[in-house]
Amino acid sequence: MPEELRAYLRERFSVQGPLSPGRFEAELAKRVGSPAKRAPLLRAWRAYLGGGGKEAVRSFYREVLKVPRGEALVYGMHLPFMEFYAEAVPERVEGRVLEVGPFTGALVGYLQSKRPDLSWHALEGVEEAYRLGQERVPGVVWHLGWGEEAELPPFDTLLLLSVFPEGYLGEVEGRLEPEEFWDRFQFFPRIAALARLLRPGGLLVYGHGPFLGKCPEGVEEGLRRLGFYGVERVGEGEYVLVLARRPETLALERAEAAREEAQEERVPVLASGGYPLEEARALLEAGRYAEVLALLPEETPPGAREAAYLRGRALFALSRFAEAEEAFREALSEEAEDYRALALVELGDYQRALPRLEGLAVRGGRYRLYLGRAYLGLGRYADALRQFVESGLPEAELYIQDTLERIAERMRRFAREGEWSEVSRRAEFVEDLSPRLLTREILRLGLRAALLQGLFARAERYARRLADLDEPEGFLGLALSALRVRSPLELRGQEDLKGVEPYLTEALARAETPEALLLLGMLREREGRYREALYLLEKAAGRGEGEVAGLAYHHLAQVKRALRRPLKEVLGDHKRAHALRAYPAPFLFRLAQEALEGGEEVLARELLSRARDAGLGAVEEEDLLGLLTLLERLEGPWAAFSVLYGALAKTPHPPLELLALAYRLSRSFRESLEAEAVRGQYLAALYGAGRLGEAEALLLSELQSRPQALEVLFDLAELYERKGAWAKAAEAWQKALEVAFYREKDLDLAREILKNLLFLRPQDESLALYLEELKAVREGLKALGEEARPLPEAPRELLEEDLPRFHGEHLLVVGGHTQLRSRLLPFLEERGLRVDWFDADSVGVGRESLRRIQTRLEKAHGLMIVSSYVGHDLSEPVRAQAEALGVPVYIIPGRARGVTGFLRALKDFAPEVFKRALKGVQ
Repeated sequence: MPEELRAYLRERFSVQGPLSPGRFEAELAKRVGSPAKRAPLLRAWRAYLGGGGKEAVRSFYREVLKVPRGEALVYGMHLPFMEFYAEAVPERVEGRVLEVGPFTGALVGYLQSKRPDLSWHALEGVEEAYRLGQERVPGVVWHLGWGEEAELPPFDTLLLLSVFPEGYLGEVEGRLEPEEFWDRFQFFPRIAALARLLRPGGLLVYGHGPFLGKCPEGVEEGLRRLGFYGVERVGEGEYVLVLARRPETLALERAEAAREEAQEERVPVLASGGYPLEEARALLEAGRYAEVLALLPEETPPGAREAAYLRGRALFALSRFAEAEEAFREALSEEAEDYRALALVELGDYQRALPRLEGLAVRGGRYRLYLGRAYLGLGRYADALRQFVESGLPEAELYIQDTLERIAERMRRFAREGEWSEVSRRAEFVEDLSPRLLTREILRLGLRAALLQGLFARAERYARRLADLDEPEGFLGLALSALRVRSPLELRGQEDLKGVEPYLTEALARAETPEALLLLGMLREREGRYREALYLLEKAAGRGEGEVAGLAYHHLAQVKRALRRPLKEVLGDHKRAHALRAYPAPFLFRLAQEALEGGEEVLARELLSRARDAGLGAVEEEDLLGLLTLLERLEGPWAAFSVLYGALAKTPHPPLELLALAYRLSRSFRESLEAEAVRGQYLAALYGAGRLGEAEALLLSELQSRPQALEVLFDLAELYERKGAWAKAAEAWQKALEVAFYREKDLDLAREILKNLLFLRPQDESLALYLEELKAVREGLKALGEEARPLPEAPRELLEEDLPRFHGEHLLVVGGHTQLRSRLLPFLEERGLRVDWFDADSVGVGRESLRRIQTRLEKAHGLMIVSSYVGHDLSEPVRAQAEALGVPVYIIPGRARGVTGFLRALKDFAPEVFKRALKGVQ
């Protein structure tokens, strides 16, 4: 609840925290630097404190609202009591609720958010605060006027929270007797005037707030005398609410008469209740506490407060803290409340004791000691340590040691969680209080935290303290601080280890710590004293943990290599090092190569597996061919091919050598999709390099291994077309037709291949036999109830089927080869299409060629790109230019399957060409 209220006040009213009334003028000076500008508010403030009545109250609140965030000053002074009200009030109010004196509405607005089911009203006498409250808290009904004078219909609940004493302050004590309280604040007539705002049976909620002159029992007794019933007190100590219900009629005259009668009958003896207080004080000073208890009875009447206080002192001294706390509570004096806070600490009720002790801490001594104990019980170890140290009492030493142990325990927990900044902050706090408070454990943890944060000056200071205490961690810390490294893991080989050798030897003379062994072993390795280095590093690896042991194994392997130990032993240490401190993939790859060359194939396979786990991307960039060779030897062609296939996918223009290697590796699984893709890339690269003979040999070799492979037959046929070997091309297409028709039973594919043959050999009458066979199969399928596309009667009609008739549309084609262009141009022009064809054989790559193509592109109705391995290098810039001009683009994917592949693509693309032409583009 307090945190929620503070967040609400901080967000809506800029309240940053509690403010002591004694700090009001200093805080005001921070906000208003000019003395002349803050003088009016200071005058109003002093008049307000002097009890200047309603006018002083009105003047103060008007002036405070003129100061930037001035209302935050008022709420800061009332904040602890507002937190108490926010917790105690909402569950007790009912019906229509009126708060008197809400200022700008912070509290009533918060209460309304907690109980939105009630009707909330606010009565404010300062007009400026009234207007601001209406803006700030619109969910509350606001009324302008003073409580005693306002004429409003009666409410179900009346809140008098921290407003009743305003205007009647002046010189007043912290606590008053009931009669003094009634006189000072004119209790009876003012309550009677305010009770007009409360219906009979309605609830009155009274809170005195931060003002002096408290007397909760006076409020209770006064309300009873006025006839209020159901009077009860909520809370304790400074934070008290008095609740009561209004009677039908108030007994104001009877209450006043009783008050006057009590004043006349009052005699000095009542202050002591007739008890021998002087004798009790003397016994208390003499330490005769049991006699004090015997002298003062356990049951003390309300008037004998001094007797209750003395009895509480005696009980406290006898460690009867629960009884002492009760006696102090009945005493109702400032001194008793002070002792009551101490008793609450002894009882373990730290939260209730804390507010009072924080106010008493300025007195020092035992109050700081008890405040420290309260903080210690609440887990606020830093605050507790500060109070113990500043108390200056000898008995605080035991608590100091206990607190330091708990701080060290919390530092260890933060260290386990990796929160080294928190560890460092606590060590620095203890050091700031007093360097003598730094225990060995705190110094060790602080040194480690300072090193890990790179705070080398602080680390050196802690290390020197530990070295003075003859701790090995101190000498190691001095070495690391001198090297300016956080740990041995940060050494890069250029550090002056020789300069810190004395620190390392001193550390090892006291304890063989792994870090000191590692650093000294690295120094001996650099000096070439390998036998000594071997001894030190073996110990460091055995005693160390985590990455420290991993680094020790790494240097141990290097030392063993220098001593020409067996390769298996060297690589074994490298494996242990990698398990504790991971190597990068290229280093693991080189170790695997070394193992394979040394005949340790099992070890090489294991190291290669570790390199794969680390990621082979860096190895691919550094030594791809070496990696592929190693993978092929250890894991087979597929492992090498998969890595190479991934590398080719990331390479825009892979070299021919890599494609050749990928093709060779893929022969063991040549029918896979990846192998087919690599074969196509390799063929494209061969075509691009003009090595047609090698491409033909590759395809013939493939055909020999797989005579029925349609893709190979298609590629071979297109190759022969490119070379102008029409007879061989027709032979390849015919063989493909037989495979598609008789083996694959694919009528649509056979139909396409037959179109290619008809295009190449239009006069060949034997092709009509294939057409008849296709018709016969179609009829058979139709008889079986299956759907099949109809076939034309004449071969020429088959060639031209489904291809639309054009009317002078302009088509631009990029790619393909010269033979394909020369064959198709007459056919397309006969169909009414104007074509500009830039094939790969006759058009070179250059700015002039690109300029020519782009000039034609501006007038084209469509662009087709033959994107097979016979595609054109200018296809990408031409495509980008076409999209910029709005010209539709069609890319023929994969191999075109000769002439019919192009015609099929043109048939699909024709609607886009027609749309462009209909837009009137010339």
